Amino acid sequence: MDGAPYPPAHSPYTLRHHPYAGWLRRAGALLMDVLINFGPLWLLTGIGSEVDDRSPGDSGEIPSAILSWVGCTAMIAALVVQLIREGRTGQTVGKSVLGIRAVRDSDGLMPGVGLALLRRLCQYLNFVVFGLGWWWALWDKKKQTFADKIANVVVVIAVHAGPACRPADGDQ
Repeated sequence: MDGAPYPPAHSPYTLRHHPYAGWLRRAGALLMDVLINFGPLWLLTGIGSEVDDRSPGDSGEIPSAILSWVGCTAMIAALVVQLIREGRTGQTVGKSVLGIRAVRDSDGLMPGVGLALLRRLCQYLNFVVFGLGWWWALWDKKKQTFADKIANVVVVIAVHAGPACRPADGDQ
């Protein structure tokens, strides 16, 4: 070394990111996100169903359909906003509230929208066999689910300063 007191930036001895987030925090964030993403759909569809059931004849079908479509639109909007937010900041609303974030394992940067989408799609694999992919994070060294492993992402304790807050290249 050239007399510097610290190892080089890409040394295997330097930490790439902050400590891994625990399973309970991750589960809490997932529960919050499910309620945020799907809650309006469930609520408005339920109200629409009640309107339809209590209306005589066919008079409740149109308001029920409108409420269901508004619920679907709200769900899609919430999913898109959460996806973009996770790609750019590493945090959905649930992750933000519980102080965790998803980052690329290779460099600790935000995943970017494309990688966040891949991870989101792969999360269905976590639940294929009795939720094994989700439970895997309990004993995994990096506390990764199957989707995290496929996308090469880790979920860490969030901090609001430092290199982990930079967006991934090309994803401003």
